[in-house]
Amino acid sequence: MVGGTLLAAGALAPFFFEATPEVRSTYMSLGKIIEDRPMQITFARIGIDAGMFGRFGIRNWDVSSLTDRRADVHRHALYHTEFGPTWQYDWEIIDDWTLKSDLTRSWTIYRGFDDEASNKTYHWYQIDQSLENGYLVPFYRFRRCFRGNDYVYFKVGARRRFAFLDDFYLTPSVFAEGGNARNFKRVVGRPVHDGNWGGGGVSSMSVRLEFGWSPCASATIFAFVEQYGIVGGEARRANAASSSSCAHNDWTLGGIGIRFRF
Repeated sequence: MVGGTLLAAGALAPFFFEATPEVRSTYMSLGKIIEDRPMQITFARIGIDAGMFGRFGIRNWDVSSLTDRRADVHRHALYHTEFGPTWQYDWEIIDDWTLKSDLTRSWTIYRGFDDEASNKTYHWYQIDQSLENGYLVPFYRFRRCFRGNDYVYFKVGARRRFAFLDDFYLTPSVFAEGGNARNFKRVVGRPVHDGNWGGGGVSSMSVRLEFGWSPCASATIFAFVEQYGIVGGEARRANAASSSSCAHNDWTLGGIGIRFRF
C-alpha cells in the first residue's frame, strides 16, 4: 500500500491533488449554525508545487443537504459552492517550527433557490496561518467579504496532536470565532434592546476532539466531536430570541470523513 502511494505521488510530481469528503451532523458557517441536520461537505484542491515559491492551486468547497427539512429555505442537494485560486507557503523558522500560510481568493456561489434574492455570488479573500511544532500549535483564520456582502470574520485557537500506535492520532483543539458588527449580527441576531453590536468581537467558542487513523501516507480516516456555544449574556439572549430553528446557544456536533493527498 505504501509502495503504491509513493508511486502515485511520484507520477503526479510536481502536481498535487487533495480531497476531503465528509458528513457532518451540523453545518456551521462563520461561527453560525446554518443547519442542525446532516450535511455532506467536500473540499478539493489541485495545484503545482513550485518549490521555494510555494504551492499554487485551485480549490473548491461545496455543501450538500442530506435531508428535505426546511426545503423552503434550503435547496435540496447542492446548497452552495466556494471556488477560487490559492497559494500556500511553508516557512521553516527553526528545526521543527514551521509557519504554514494559505491565502485564498474565492467566490461563494448560490444557485437554484426558489427565492431569486438568494441566488447570488459573494466575493472574498481569506488567510489561514498556523505555527506548526511538536508542542502547542496556534492558528488563525481571517476572511474579508467585499462584494455581495460586507463582513469581517475571524477564527483563532490552538491544537495539540498526540500520536499513538504508529498510525493513530488524537487532536484536541479550542477556538473562538467572531468578526465585525455585521458578522456578529449575522451570527447572534439583533440585540434584544435594539442598538447595535459596536465593533463586533468574539461570538462563539468551541472545543473539538478529532480521532484519526492513517493506513497509508496518502489517506487519513477521521471522526470528530465538537461542543459549540454562543458567548456573552447579551449575545445569548439575542440568539435565543431569533426566529431561526437553528439558533442554538449551545450545541454538540460531530462528523466523519477521509482526507486524501497525492
